[in-house]
Amino acid sequence: MKELIKEMIFTMNRGKYKFQPVFIIGCGRSGTTILGKTLSKHPEIKYLNERRDIWHKAYPELNIWDERIDSILYADEQNFSDKKNKKIKKFFFREQVFNKSKILLEKLPINSFRLNFIKKNFPQAKYIYITRNGIEVSKSIEKKIEKQNWYKGKKFDLLKSFDLEKYEKLNIQKNIEKAMWEWRLSIKESDEFFKVEKNTFIHLSYQDFVNNPIKKISEIFDFLEIKYEKSFIYQISNKIKSKDSHNDIMNNEKLKKIGGTILKKTINNTYSPF
Repeated sequence: MKELIKEMIFTMNRGKYKFQPVFIIGCGRSGTTILGKTLSKHPEIKYLNERRDIWHKAYPELNIWDERIDSILYADEQNFSDKKNKKIKKFFFREQVFNKSKILLEKLPINSFRLNFIKKNFPQAKYIYITRNGIEVSKSIEKKIEKQNWYKGKKFDLLKSFDLEKYEKLNIQKNIEKAMWEWRLSIKESDEFFKVEKNTFIHLSYQDFVNNPIKKISEIFDFLEIKYEKSFIYQISNKIKSKDSHNDIMNNEKLKKIGGTILKKTINNTYSPF
């Protein structure tokens, strides 16, 4: 019944809105969730927080969390389908119209491996790219791995297949090493994409976001071209706080090797895809 109501409202009102998809991009545990939830407090933004179901209704092969499906981790222009594209655009636009929003904001960390695919499906899209200290991300992912709720379905095997040669060469075994390796893969894919797509995104570091949320949120709203009051920015940012750093393990040479040159830049908060 709810789907029927949504469809009716969408059909009657779609002409009143311009489809404006915006994607939050960042490795899992990089601050994508707190960023998305904060921005979603703006009345003109409809936020989709890891709505895998919407993607999978149009492109079922993207469902890496179901072992029964012949799924894929990485996707680019070659995985585009006109028929499936019409579905995914309709599903996303319907959420925007149903919620009477100017912006459709979506967050799904695995999208770091599908950026050219997203561009092909949504050529008008904008992106908010958030990065975080690679050590902090890895420690956070490590905890999730230990709780056995991080590598569900085929995710880990597909990650290995994506980068098998380097995975074996680095002799990755410990959970913290797996976490650092996944972070490096994710940020590498994003870095390569945004070096080319210079005019479609805004970049921020997690450190700058938590240290000066008022400034960063204002910059994002300006980028999205939506109106706001300074008092509103103060209101939605007053509970954003920094967490403890884990830079104390930077004497681990293997982790530094896995993380590569970008790791040091994220630790020093000097990383930029430009």
